[in-house]
Amino acid sequence: MGGIRAVSWCRGVARLALVATALALAAACGRDSEGQEAVRSDAELERQVEALLPQIVEFAHLEALRTPEVRRSTGATLETYLLERLDAEFPGDSLDRVASAYKAFGLIPDTVDLRELLVDLLLEQAVGYYDPVRDVLFVRDEAPDEMLESVLVHELVHALQDQHVDIDSLLNAVSSNDARTAIQAAMEGHATVAMMAWQFSQMTGSSVSAEQLPEIGPEMAAALADPSQFPQLAAAPAIVREPMLFVYLGGARLVQRLWRTQEGRPLPLGEWLPESTEQLLHTERLLERRDSPTWLQLAEPRDGWRVEYADDLGQLEIQVYFRQHLGNTALADRAASGWDGDAYALLGRDGERALVWYTAWDSTVDADEFVDAYRTTFTARFGGEAAGTDLTAPQRRARVERLAVSGIPVVMVVETAPGVTLENPPDIVVGN
Repeated sequence: MGGIRAVSWCRGVARLALVATALALAAACGRDSEGQEAVRSDAELERQVEALLPQIVEFAHLEALRTPEVRRSTGATLETYLLERLDAEFPGDSLDRVASAYKAFGLIPDTVDLRELLVDLLLEQAVGYYDPVRDVLFVRDEAPDEMLESVLVHELVHALQDQHVDIDSLLNAVSSNDARTAIQAAMEGHATVAMMAWQFSQMTGSSVSAEQLPEIGPEMAAALADPSQFPQLAAAPAIVREPMLFVYLGGARLVQRLWRTQEGRPLPLGEWLPESTEQLLHTERLLERRDSPTWLQLAEPRDGWRVEYADDLGQLEIQVYFRQHLGNTALADRAASGWDGDAYALLGRDGERALVWYTAWDSTVDADEFVDAYRTTFTARFGGEAAGTDLTAPQRRARVERLAVSGIPVVMVVETAPGVTLENPPDIVVGN
């Protein structure tokens, strides 16, 4: 029964909590938005917030320094705001370059318009959101009455977080894709478990702390992408859908385990702020023995090549990569386990492109498992054959090399189209 009840609450998470986005658009805004001019106050909403606040303090274990403001917003106003945030997060053609990188990994089909996809997802999910720049919680007019209080609970937790930690600065302080996902998971997981505990109290009339509830986790993501409720989310590529759900489910599991193991139910945004998705997938690497990722950065390319886009995947997205291409969850998860850091760059020169990807590993065994899985993945995607460190197929060629950098096992992957030569890949810089 516990598992069934947990799934029921998680459906509430999928319905109510997916109001922020995997890209942290609401938390990444740093300039005024014309779309917010059409918002208006609502006395009933303000009354609900005042009534809910003591309960939120109890379930989030976080003091309220002041009563957050709340406003109503039309669907059109919210759409304008979300589009502005998307453009602010990805100015110019940067979203096209992000899409090109993920298409090179085979994670997004060539036919997908990433901006259009994200806009559709945002509008499908957005019911309410907390804006940390204005310190205001916005609720969409179309929010169903039965969802309203849960939306308020979830987003008010973010408002209280922001009173103690500047969550806008927290996210903007890191540039790594994986680190941003981990930080957002801490924020969303905290709000999610507080909402779960509140929902339980409403259903049963008894009050418990979130860590006493049945544990939820990322493995429930597939059950939550219900095509009848969220057709855009269910149809989205796994690399978009899985991290979007992970920040709620993986984050919730982390906070539940944090509160079970540490006295005082600490905020997961200070000493216990995760640095990587690895620490959410393997919580003992944060809660028992902190395993900080190795920092990797590609040096400047040579021979006329330039960087079109650079970032990292992290353990979560490497897991998605192998699951998608191998169709074997156990093999994919084993290949991604032992991750210690990664960095990639999509390079361009005179109309040619090359993908350079470095991964660092905890051990040589972990590095070997990654190499084996990558070689199998290449064959599954492109066919072809392997000869030593080289992989060749009619559409693609790759070079896979094992390195030791500062005593750390590292794997270098270089992928290009046939006929494109990258003789001197950028070096990798390793730090802590």
